[in-house]
Amino acid sequence: MINAFRAEWVPLLRRRFLLGTLGAVFACAMLGTVLTFLSVGHTDFDGDPVTAAWLAEPGGMVQGAQAVSILLGVVALSVVAAALAGDHGHGMLRNQLVAQPHRARLLAGKLLALAVFVGLVVAVATLVSAALAFPLAPVKGVSSAAWHSWAGLAALGTGFVNLYIGSLGYAAVGALAAIVLRGPASAIAVGIAYALPVEMLVSRIYHPARAWLPMQLMQEIATGGAAFATPYADALLRGCLYAAAMIVIALVYFRRRDVTS
Repeated sequence: MINAFRAEWVPLLRRRFLLGTLGAVFACAMLGTVLTFLSVGHTDFDGDPVTAAWLAEPGGMVQGAQAVSILLGVVALSVVAAALAGDHGHGMLRNQLVAQPHRARLLAGKLLALAVFVGLVVAVATLVSAALAFPLAPVKGVSSAAWHSWAGLAALGTGFVNLYIGSLGYAAVGALAAIVLRGPASAIAVGIAYALPVEMLVSRIYHPARAWLPMQLMQEIATGGAAFATPYADALLRGCLYAAAMIVIALVYFRRRDVTS
């Protein structure tokens, strides 16, 4: 498992892949933060008012990252799907199984490395959003005094943890799609299609579904319980159960399916 964990970092740290991923995350964090502060005096996507007093609260500096939690989730889904399915497409998986024939340990090591990588990606997004919030605050009359307090630091940490857990839920979808479909393009396409249009359409038509659909729950977790009416504790429990179930299904499928390339 440890060797699989270390080996997975080789493709993850390739310059093109790493810079592309960090560039996408940096752009998402900037977009969310700028638009959040420009929305002061207006309403957000759900029709809730965005006020200077609200952003001046201790957690105000991470509101930009939370506003684009869906995009961060999509990045996590795409990274995991591309990494796992790419092993099939490039014929690397057979060689990996020769070095580590125990499939459960191999997949566990790869998933652990990807989970750590997603954590680093979310950390970058959180820090970029927080750093950009300070120069934007005085432009829109937002006080940043509470951000410097211990409550502000605690809110920053809590915001990161929530975004990380939510992104891991998207990553679990990417892992399952990659193991089942084996192709990077198809895994990413199917994963994103389910996470975005399918769930959003269902939840828009039938609102109670928001409390039970996996990605809707992950959005609730990522925003700290501010997205919908589902209590945060319920969303966290259901979301973690969904993610665990997807990983278990992927593991069973990975162990039993023949590797021909």
